[in-house]
Amino acid sequence: MNRKAIIGLLSTNLEPVPFYNSCRYMPVVIYKFKKSGIDWENKTIKGIMLDNDKWVKAEARFPDAVYNRCYSDSSVITKRLESIIGSGKVFNVVNLFDKHVIYNILKNSCLKNFAIPTYKYRTDILLELLRTQGTALIKPAKGSMGSGVFKITSVENGYNICLRTFLSPKIVNSKDVLIDYMEKLTRCRDYVIQPFIDFVKVNNHMFDIRMLVQKNGTGQWNVTADISRVCYKSSFVSNFVYSLKSVRDALEGTKYNETFISYIKKVSIKAAEILEERLCHIGEISVDFGIGNDDKLWIIEINGKPDKETFRDCSTEVFEKIYRTPIEYALYLAQL
Repeated sequence: MNRKAIIGLLSTNLEPVPFYNSCRYMPVVIYKFKKSGIDWENKTIKGIMLDNDKWVKAEARFPDAVYNRCYSDSSVITKRLESIIGSGKVFNVVNLFDKHVIYNILKNSCLKNFAIPTYKYRTDILLELLRTQGTALIKPAKGSMGSGVFKITSVENGYNICLRTFLSPKIVNSKDVLIDYMEKLTRCRDYVIQPFIDFVKVNNHMFDIRMLVQKNGTGQWNVTADISRVCYKSSFVSNFVYSLKSVRDALEGTKYNETFISYIKKVSIKAAEILEERLCHIGEISVDFGIGNDDKLWIIEINGKPDKETFRDCSTEVFEKIYRTPIEYALYLAQL
């Protein structure tokens, strides 16, 4: 391919993204477009184009490859695009994952021991977890950025219901009141339920370990960045961030060393391979881990549209790389 490849970013907005400027020396033209900018009849897209480090309004033929940036569980648009530009030319076909679906994929794979048991919310499962373990975690089935996550704890005179933090719990004094409250809460959207796992803390702060896994310019999976989200002491949700640290800094002074970090990276890459095999064409995910107090490593969640802003505190080189790598993979697809 002698001409520059057109790489499309299918998005929900046309806001300029300056971080793609590091792609300036690649043989690509990057277009950002919305579903409403697709002209199916004439096979063109309208949106904005990155031109000499500036985004300008532009129109182009259909892209040679498309990086889906719409956070969606529907593949209608991506599959339709793929049927025209070529099989395998669109990646992250679906990127809004259902936690229960992901659990079922992992539990039937070589990573089953890392998967936190995850069930569609049901009252009987809630009561059983409270009876056997004393706690349960309830969260939206699909991405919620940490909102709507509840921890329910059985106490002497009833139940404590905490939303995101341990502060100001709602106290209910009977099983019937709890059931009624949760039925109303879960009526309007799908929720899942899990056992609550008490993760290792550093200075009384819970933290997670996030690995960004991306395909490179030869189609190979790599971990391109990592970060640890350190929570407020009062929080049990990793999205409620107190500070961001590199994984090495977060684990400094603990027994978890470089070998452990390398192991997590291998598990992350395997998770990406498994999801792509059983879900859809993927070029980028992030995998969130927690370490149990028994040293057991758990996969907390897998994200199909990682928030790259989480990695802003990484070096400029790394931050540019996490934006450039999907474009390199898109170019690889365009040249196939």
